[in-house]
Amino acid sequence: MNIEYLADHKELIPTLARWFYEEWAYLHPERTYADVEHLITERAQTNKIPVALVAFEGNELLGTVCLKVHDMDTRLDLTPWLAGLYIAAPRRKQGIGATLVSAIEKKAHELGVKTLYLYTPESETFYARHGWHVKERTEYHGCPVTIMEKQIVL
Repeated sequence: MNIEYLADHKELIPTLARWFYEEWAYLHPERTYADVEHLITERAQTNKIPVALVAFEGNELLGTVCLKVHDMDTRLDLTPWLAGLYIAAPRRKQGIGATLVSAIEKKAHELGVKTLYLYTPESETFYARHGWHVKERTEYHGCPVTIMEKQIVL
């Protein structure tokens, strides 16, 4: 598996936008597909937040993850965030997510991040297995979510 910057694979932005829109539109009902595509385009950088990574096996796109300044408009006091971890449905449960999380944590460390946050409606157990801790349980856009945090020390 290879992990590279989205900045080097901008042709993937429409695919990622479709994945994200189909998976998480319920959390942001005000966003259009075009809005999602624009937000992903902003992540096509290499040395500052927001930044996204993509995972490949050969030419097959396996998944993505990113760092964002903010991910919940209700928690602007917390920054930065791990966000957008998405693995192609047929390739889930194969360790790709864990590899991407580790890679983005390393990138966060390179950028001087000390504490990283995320929120998840359903993957708390996955993140807990990788050293993340529950900060709080709350509701976001009408959905129950768990905010988690991790001290970034490699």
